[in-house]
Amino acid sequence: MSNVIPLNVRAYLAPKYWPMWLAFGLLRLMAMLPIRWTQTIGTGLGLLVYRLVPSRRRVARINIRQAYPGYSDEQIRALNIASFKSLGISVFETAQAWWADRDYMRSICEVEGKQHLDDALAKGKGVILLTGHFTTLEIGAMLIGLQTTLKGVYNGVYKKAHNPMFNAFMAHYRSTYGEELIENKNVRALIRGLRKGRATWFAPDQDFSEQDIVFTPFLGGIASTLTATARMAEMTGAKVVPFYPVRLDRGRGYRLVILPALKDFPSNDIEKDSARINKAIEDMVYANPEQYGWVHKRFKYRPRGEPPIY
Repeated sequence: MSNVIPLNVRAYLAPKYWPMWLAFGLLRLMAMLPIRWTQTIGTGLGLLVYRLVPSRRRVARINIRQAYPGYSDEQIRALNIASFKSLGISVFETAQAWWADRDYMRSICEVEGKQHLDDALAKGKGVILLTGHFTTLEIGAMLIGLQTTLKGVYNGVYKKAHNPMFNAFMAHYRSTYGEELIENKNVRALIRGLRKGRATWFAPDQDFSEQDIVFTPFLGGIASTLTATARMAEMTGAKVVPFYPVRLDRGRGYRLVILPALKDFPSNDIEKDSARINKAIEDMVYANPEQYGWVHKRFKYRPRGEPPIY
């Protein structure tokens, strides 16, 4: 871990940061509890957020209805509630990703399809670890960084947070997951890492309006889709290996599901390639819908002439 980003705690001693210090202190204590306990507490927190934040509850309901047009109102409500429970648990999983003992976390994580990652890394041209914004995103990023085949060859990616203190802590602890942490807009650094043969975490399933995008199908709708995944693969020869983390119930730990690298990718058709990336993420979401982040306004940016859905 040669590129750990330093954490300057003295920069955040002003009174305006005290509430966040309190929150981090509580989370640090929670990271010491058994996972079964934090899952129970997190479930309660998620239900509270479900009740208190109707705007996000509505966004999730719209997204779910679009992705599952055959669902009844009761089925949509059940999946919505399950996703909020998962969202609540993810708060404490962030604490575990940052502060829990790494050997212990490795011991409670089973890996399915590890050979797909090993095969891709063996080619020496880098690997784009394609995933989605699941509620298990933070813990999953840490867990895949713990895999022995990724020692010294794993780069993380982050989106800069608005709160400077949270951003400083996030960047510091995420930089301990692997070799280098890269801001999501720093495409040159992403490409440089891939050319060094590193595996790079990448989750492009967010709404984008100011970057190089095309509109392609996703979860029952049409979504703005980054072309960067295909372009990086083309420029570096990196393999695209989809993976997603799964939280096991009753505190039994986690499973990393690693899928085969995309074959014959990329092609010479950027729209087709971008749609294929969306399809790969979509398949992972349908395989584990309760733990996906449905609260994000994924379809906020619309094709010209299309009405807003939110």
